[in-house]
Amino acid sequence: MQVPSGVVVSASVGTAPGPFGVRPTQALRSTESRSARDCARAALATLGQRSADIPTGEGGQPIWPTGFVGSLSHCPGFTIAAVGRVGVASAIGIDVEVHRPVRPAVAATIVCGSEASMLARLASCHPPVAWSAVLWSVKESVFKAWYPLTGRWVDYTACEVVIHPDRGSFDARVVVPAGRTARSTTPRTFAGRWSVVGTHLCSVVIVPASRGQDG
Repeated sequence: MQVPSGVVVSASVGTAPGPFGVRPTQALRSTESRSARDCARAALATLGQRSADIPTGEGGQPIWPTGFVGSLSHCPGFTIAAVGRVGVASAIGIDVEVHRPVRPAVAATIVCGSEASMLARLASCHPPVAWSAVLWSVKESVFKAWYPLTGRWVDYTACEVVIHPDRGSFDARVVVPAGRTARSTTPRTFAGRWSVVGTHLCSVVIVPASRGQDG
């Protein structure tokens, strides 16, 4: 997955994901979380930060060393982290998911606007790809970039996505719900990349430093 100079992605591949519907144990999730932080420390070391703790903030987000931004993700069989210098990026969001369709009941809670027709069209033209999982992953990566800039989470339906299948890219727009506010300098539109990697898929959003300053 291509990223700009000054951003490093580190990943670790483990055992293959288990059967659909089987919930990972707490011990497995703890192992995956440690592995994701190991990936983050490896990325930081590549950028010259040799020793770093990565605690968890009140919103569940990782707290990065001064001068860096980043994101990490894990799921059964795959962990990943992306880290960049503050002068390069103002926020990063990365997500990894098992490459299989999202359950219909869950998919109904994340789809909004024209996304349902888009998913149907993509499934017809590119059936090998689990497009509902791509949409899920894309929204996760957008929210992981959005939260550090705003300090608040929003619902899946507050983000509308256009997936570009041939380019492995996407565009997304976050709509702040009525009654909520965000800084005028906060980006509302995001562009990113997605790709299928074996039994998994990954998406990433990198908000340039200049956008974090002037919106």
